Amino acid sequence: MINSEKKPLIGFFPGFFDLGESYPFIKIALKYEEMGGKVVIFSHGGKYEYLAEENGFKIKQIRPIASGPDITSYFMNSTDEEMINLIKNQALIYQNSGIRALVQTSSYLDCLIAPYYAKVPLISIISGILAPPYNQANFATYPEISENMFTMLVPHNIKNLINNWYTLNYKGPITKKFNRIASKINIDKRFRGFQEIMLGNYTLLCDDINFLGLKPTKDYPEKNYIGPILSDDLFKKNIKKDDQIENHFKRPGKKILLTMGSSFIMKDIFLEVLKILNQTDYNVIATYTSLLEENEIPKLNENILMKKFIPNIGQINKRVDLAIIHGGRGTVYNSAYSGKPAIGIPLNGEQQYFLDNLVRHGTCIRLSKTYFKKEKMQNAIEEIFKNYENYMKNSKNLIEKLPRPEGDKNAVLRLHEIIT
Repeated sequence: MINSEKKPLIGFFPGFFDLGESYPFIKIALKYEEMGGKVVIFSHGGKYEYLAEENGFKIKQIRPIASGPDITSYFMNSTDEEMINLIKNQALIYQNSGIRALVQTSSYLDCLIAPYYAKVPLISIISGILAPPYNQANFATYPEISENMFTMLVPHNIKNLINNWYTLNYKGPITKKFNRIASKINIDKRFRGFQEIMLGNYTLLCDDINFLGLKPTKDYPEKNYIGPILSDDLFKKNIKKDDQIENHFKRPGKKILLTMGSSFIMKDIFLEVLKILNQTDYNVIATYTSLLEENEIPKLNENILMKKFIPNIGQINKRVDLAIIHGGRGTVYNSAYSGKPAIGIPLNGEQQYFLDNLVRHGTCIRLSKTYFKKEKMQNAIEEIFKNYENYMKNSKNLIEKLPRPEGDKNAVLRLHEIIT
């Protein structure tokens, strides 16, 4: 237990616009309080603020109230003077709160510079695939979303080398604006590139180092890889017996879980996959979150059960035979810990990198969203069920390599070590 006499106060700034950017921070904050610390939650607003409120946290609103992408636009479209005023006001809130450190998502650009002005240590919690070691190992594959008729002619190994070099060295207008503002308000820090902006003073990685296939380094020791954080137990108060799901599992035949996050960009591909599965005999449980409105749900056969939200999605993943997923961090780790194979369709480069790790462990087939075809999905499902024994063997081997999912506990121990 953390020294209860000191109880250092830590600020947490989740990205409440996205579930994957919210629940890991709330779980760490809960564990920090459980182990004797004090917490204050900051927010730019978002539909997942309720996670903090449900767990007894009071929220300090930080203006502007906007989502992650909107904050990036706000940062880039505002004048230096407007951003400086925002940064100074935000820094004053941190100082008046008395926090010893700020634990921050990398999604809010303004929050990645205000702590430097407030002289509050910034601890970023990000995915290991976004940190330099992953690129230095040349593991980040060229994003399929960026493919075109010209890049398709370039060999994959060359594209991958270029992609990793570019990520490590990219500066761009954001970096230039960061450094210009930092200079104007007398912050000594100068950022060499956009990737460095995300890293903060300290960087904790929400991944298992062995799952990523990386080796520890001086700047990124193994203890900074705090491990995966799963969501199921955060929603345990909402988990009740669902008779619809239980009855669906009683149906004879193969079971498939379809879950593709909450980004509206995945709406079309979600409907495409749903249409394909509707023409099969597979028993499908599909969670549509905020991808669809109730009136947008198409007419479906009895083999498909639609649910808006499944609080124990990790447990459901363990009970099906196959999951069709996007590549969000939580979804990928749910798949890894389920012991079942997956088919992944990434929205962006980050999700592609996560799915690549499942592919490398022999538990997943990755398909392209950009060049998606009905036949490729059908072939992928057929390939997995045709060679199901091998995929199940690989999935079992992966589980044996993974640690217990205690990223929240490991994060708290590392945070306390950093602060003290």
